[in-house]
Amino acid sequence: MSSFRTRRLLALAPVVALVTVGAAACSSSSSSSSSASAAASATAASGSAAASASPATHYTIAYVPGATGVAFYDTLVAGMKAKAATLGLSVIYQGSPNFAPASQTPIVDAVCTKHPNALIVSPTDPVAMAPAIDTCLNAGIPVITTDTGLTNTAKLTSAITTDNDSGGKAAADFVGQALGGKGQVALLSLSPTATTQVERIASFQKEIKAAYPGITVLPVQYTAQATSDSETVARSILAAHPGVKAFFGSAEPNAEGTAAALKALGLTGKVVNVGFDASPTEVGLLKSGEIQAVVAQPAAQEGADAAQFAYDQITGDTSGITATVQLPDVLITAADASQAAFAKYFYIP
Repeated sequence: MSSFRTRRLLALAPVVALVTVGAAACSSSSSSSSSASAAASATAASGSAAASASPATHYTIAYVPGATGVAFYDTLVAGMKAKAATLGLSVIYQGSPNFAPASQTPIVDAVCTKHPNALIVSPTDPVAMAPAIDTCLNAGIPVITTDTGLTNTAKLTSAITTDNDSGGKAAADFVGQALGGKGQVALLSLSPTATTQVERIASFQKEIKAAYPGITVLPVQYTAQATSDSETVARSILAAHPGVKAFFGSAEPNAEGTAAALKALGLTGKVVNVGFDASPTEVGLLKSGEIQAVVAQPAAQEGADAAQFAYDQITGDTSGITATVQLPDVLITAADASQAAFAKYFYIP
């Protein structure tokens, strides 16, 4: 397997229905004069051939997201199911509403006891999730990560994500230009260890420091998955630092919660609000001017690639699998949100 920096983003129509496709086999029997026993033998042979062929061509893959009830993961699994339907794969989708290793580990353990033909997972921690994933690997189940990843990827079939470094940089440039190179910026994130969020925050900080030395970036504040928690944290930041002129949130609920805090405090449009992802809520806030920009990810494409690579690994045709995939992100501003060309980047409801 080879490794590439980027892959071309393809537009996918989100499909959320689970489709199970089974392969049917057919057989023929030679005719004889009028022997009933020959006809019976032919019928038995046909049934036997169908029974043996169908399991050989039908597979089940399982996906465990970072958290359920999140538009990004819903869009990712929709892309996965759409591709799976074309490949004759069934998809098991199971997860926890909490983005935490303690919540995700038992889900991975339970899924692996079902022994799917492949496991696709978005790890909530690059180290803490390794033991549960290793259990699956040791059971002979191929594993692919999507979105977030592991520290040690040596045993994985593939690690699929987006270019979080360029996404963080794009967000920093937007904020830096919006503030004219001066002011205080607050940072929100869900996790201090999840690979995607670590990369986005680090890239944002690096770009601000290098290109906008007049901007002060406050220490990162971590929130829970619930949007209300991001609102509470944003309110606390503004109370402690009333001079904050912009927020950058590294995950879907951060910008949503910040928008609620700014609205409640009468600061909408006065404080810049930039986030990651393009959930229906974020897009609505983008169009209303409560969020100024988001960095959208090709979630459906991540899911489609994962399904394809899982199928390739299962069937032994591994030449098309890439070990590391980084799909491009795209910055979408409030002005862009109403343009048809950007609608393909929006996540499903």
